[in-house]
Amino acid sequence: MGIQRVSSKWAKTAVLQRSRIVNEYIPVTRKYSRQTLERMTELFESNYIKPDRGTYGNGVMRVKTTRLYEPVVSSEDSTTDTEVSEETNDRNLPDEPEASAVTSRATYLTTTYQLQYGTEERSFHSLDELERALNDRIQEREYIIQQGISLMKHEDLPFDLRVLTQKNLQHNWETTGILGRVAAPGKIITNIHGGGRLATFEELVLPHLQQDGFKKLRTELYRLGIHTAVQLQTSFPRLKEIGIDIALDEAGRPWILEVNTLPGIYAFGLLPDKEAYRKIKRYAIAYGRLPSKKSKSSRPSPKAQASSAKKRVRR
Repeated sequence: MGIQRVSSKWAKTAVLQRSRIVNEYIPVTRKYSRQTLERMTELFESNYIKPDRGTYGNGVMRVKTTRLYEPVVSSEDSTTDTEVSEETNDRNLPDEPEASAVTSRATYLTTTYQLQYGTEERSFHSLDELERALNDRIQEREYIIQQGISLMKHEDLPFDLRVLTQKNLQHNWETTGILGRVAAPGKIITNIHGGGRLATFEELVLPHLQQDGFKKLRTELYRLGIHTAVQLQTSFPRLKEIGIDIALDEAGRPWILEVNTLPGIYAFGLLPDKEAYRKIKRYAIAYGRLPSKKSKSSRPSPKAQASSAKKRVRR
């Protein structure tokens, strides 16, 4: 049986939400609708709207909601006659009659929705306008809406992490690597295909956390990778590998943005830790993601295949 792949973000999220341990790491996530758009923009300043099925960050949009309370000021000038007794000392009197201002204050709420897609940004002043703009892109496809996490930054650019967890040679889940991805300037996604760049976990996180905090986070992510894989396997029993996209908020708390069941492997080969990459490839060969060296060497080259075909034609 082949390796199981699950393309629906919502299907995976729904399974993970059933785990008490894993659910604590999941931002509020709902199926997209007018009702959930209204509710989520009321609850959170930032929300991401993503295709339920899609890769490389394609189709991802962000909505930032800004609310301002503007003062409404009205004033009336009124003059009151003051009766002064003859005994009152002249020093207590004002030099000139003064008007006392009676001011009533109220406020009204203005809401602005800022929609970003790629590097394009547009602003709307009503939910109806925002919804129409979103529907122009969404059309009839299924989307989800997710609470936005204010990402930790590296050199003023947001970054996230990819945690790779695989079935090892004993058929148990094992987290085998963590890499970082830094967003391109002006982008809302960190994907390499969207212009992001690779970085090591240490390069991105150590400047924000002390050594002890860094080690604690690494251990937490390694365990979270295993908990996530075990929970997904309850509904998708033929999974062999997962890639978890992790956001670190400004306090260093990890959040699961989404889980990929066809994670990229070769990016880990570009990092300095070659031993970790050799292990990743060894496991991927064992469960059938990558061809073994033996099968590679036994397979005839394209030139040999072409030569053999020519001989068969001549016969």
